[in-house]
Amino acid sequence: MSLSSSVSTRKFDLVVYGATGFTGQLAVDYVQKNYPNLKFALAGRNEAKLEKVRHEVCGSASNVEIIVADAVKNPESLDEIAASTKVIANYAGTPFIDKALPVVEACARHGTCYTDITAEVPFQRVSYDRYHRLAETSGALILHACGYDSVPSDLGAMLAADAMKERYGCDCESIELVAGDSSGAVSGGTIHTGMKLLFDGTNLPGMKECKVRGRYGLDPEGATGGPDKANSVMFAKYDSVAKTYVVPFIMAGANAPVVRKTNALLGYRYGKNCSYREVQAVPNLVAGLVGMLGFGIFGFAFVFPPTRWLLLKYVLPKPGEGPSKEQQDNGYFTSHIYAVGERDDKPLVKAYFKSGNAGDPGYKATARMSIEASLCMALERDSCAKGGVLTTATGLGMTLVDRLNKTGMKIGVEAPSP
Repeated sequence: MSLSSSVSTRKFDLVVYGATGFTGQLAVDYVQKNYPNLKFALAGRNEAKLEKVRHEVCGSASNVEIIVADAVKNPESLDEIAASTKVIANYAGTPFIDKALPVVEACARHGTCYTDITAEVPFQRVSYDRYHRLAETSGALILHACGYDSVPSDLGAMLAADAMKERYGCDCESIELVAGDSSGAVSGGTIHTGMKLLFDGTNLPGMKECKVRGRYGLDPEGATGGPDKANSVMFAKYDSVAKTYVVPFIMAGANAPVVRKTNALLGYRYGKNCSYREVQAVPNLVAGLVGMLGFGIFGFAFVFPPTRWLLLKYVLPKPGEGPSKEQQDNGYFTSHIYAVGERDDKPLVKAYFKSGNAGDPGYKATARMSIEASLCMALERDSCAKGGVLTTATGLGMTLVDRLNKTGMKIGVEAPSP
């Protein structure tokens, strides 16, 4: 597909919406340092804060434009943004479920591509149900979860499954992501988003639909689900495929539905009976049990109102706060993705997704992944899917893998064993 003249000649390649938020500012900084000639603008609801970000991040002499818009109080103001740019990268959440749908709608109507970094499965469900057909018609490519959740999972599974087909000519019986060594910290926005989903979840749009579909909560229309009924890792145990002890991975509930949606969108290219799960590697059984105990104690303290108040008041970061610059710069992550073939001899393929020089997973690396996803559509549109509410693997595929590798991340498939 070629861009229509009305889109290809738009004023901006990219608009960063929510540019004053914690990750939004990191995204602006990444664009400014790596793509100084890109036609981009900053957008958000507070003009004074936008001016501050432009001055501090882009420089006092910057000619980067700012656009004031409020998705909640004045959703009509989003039309100016959507009509003026090829892509909107949305960082205005905490949570996204009650702020981002008007942005998605405006993009779908104007044929404008869209990315965000949310791991909110109910929001992604509603976005697909309401706007997939419209986006297909207009040529808007809508991609959620373009950060640490869920790019390593989605692209890693794609690479492993495709290598299985290429090397052994068979589908996958199972795919497993093993989250390895990492260093990072959580932001206040992430914490408050989790609270919203945890304590108000039953009243949020999309929750009922996700519950009905179970572990295949993001599957597209017409999908038939698959073999996954429950996560088989509930405690610390030895993983015979990865050859390490593992415990449950905290983000599996957000990432796994995305991978399963990709498999369905690809016509079950990974395998109709392919299961998928995510686990966290630990050094040994004792370390796993101790870690789970500590997590359980923290979880109880967070659910119990008095201790939750103390944590929020004196311990945990507030919205807009996050890891220090040192933590961002020195942070890293490593994920390995194991695919087992659906053959009697059980061939094994191992893919990897490593942060390289990208920084901490949740923020600095997430800003890089989401901006590069946006630039796939802004600068390499003909290499991307036509439109719809898709996933990074089905919407961008190897175009995003190649861009991320060029930036210094490390993504690929290990050579077969001799």
